[in-house]
Amino acid sequence: MNRRRGSLSGQAGLRSADLVHLAVPAEYVNHIVRLIEDLDQRSRPLPPPAPRPRPAGPRHDREWPVEELRRFAQGRSRTHETVVAILDLLSDLPDQRLRVAEIAARLGSPADKIIGAMAGLTRIVKAYHDYPALGLPLRRVTQPAAGRSGSVSYTVTAEQARRWKAARATQPHPLS
Repeated sequence: MNRRRGSLSGQAGLRSADLVHLAVPAEYVNHIVRLIEDLDQRSRPLPPPAPRPRPAGPRHDREWPVEELRRFAQGRSRTHETVVAILDLLSDLPDQRLRVAEIAARLGSPADKIIGAMAGLTRIVKAYHDYPALGLPLRRVTQPAAGRSGSVSYTVTAEQARRWKAARATQPHPLS
């Protein structure tokens, strides 16, 4: 923006990364230039923008209510079937961490199927359950490894296992 009184693009210290291209109707260009000049003449710096409020993340310390688990177990997608089988397995071994390979071996499924189901689990919970309040119906534990990606394992607490079994008492087990 060049004007008779001066050039904003010629100000010292401005880099192209400091500039933003903005589409403004031509009739407002002079007003915007005056506004920028007024801001540049202020002796005090502008306050930093207020931080944006971040939504609270899911609570991982809360056990799912039995009714919510029962509702989850009624899902009929392949992801649901796989996650239900995983929860059945983890509920038989409460407070024990099982790696993906162990879960796959015990269920007789390929590890890719387990990984895919766990990736889809978050989408399902966000779409059909109260994810911010409940989190996931199991715990995901990542243990860092030197120089490579960490080892992922899954577990349920003894209380969550009890609730899952109560929810499943009225549900048929998957045939797969």
